[in-house]
Amino acid sequence: MQENNIIGDPHEPGSHALRCPQCHGALTVVQIEPIYEVDNTFNPYRTVVECASCSYRMVTESYTILGGIKNVDGQYVEIGSWGPTGSRMLSRFKYTVNEDLLKNLKKTQELVEFLILNESVVQIIG
Repeated sequence: MQENNIIGDPHEPGSHALRCPQCHGALTVVQIEPIYEVDNTFNPYRTVVECASCSYRMVTESYTILGGIKNVDGQYVEIGSWGPTGSRMLSRFKYTVNEDLLKNLKKTQELVEFLILNESVVQIIG
């Protein structure tokens, strides 16, 4: 049985995080509609992930976080951000984006938006 995980090697420079687990083709992520949950600190969206080259399709939740990187340890990234009430938050996620990029963002302390899909950072926006 093949895993349903979006693949990418975060330790390999130039690795593309959004690759199909079946055929390694490019994936398209489409956020369809918001999911309204009172207890959620982020605004999740019903999300469809589809491969451009094969029939792979996954329906899941995704959200974005605006923040800065506090730590990168080879498997997890810690992102400092703000909650809905304005309080500071620290979130920890696995990641599939390039580790050197994350380390550079930590060094520069640049605020960027992170796309979180299946509780993993899969893309940096902006």
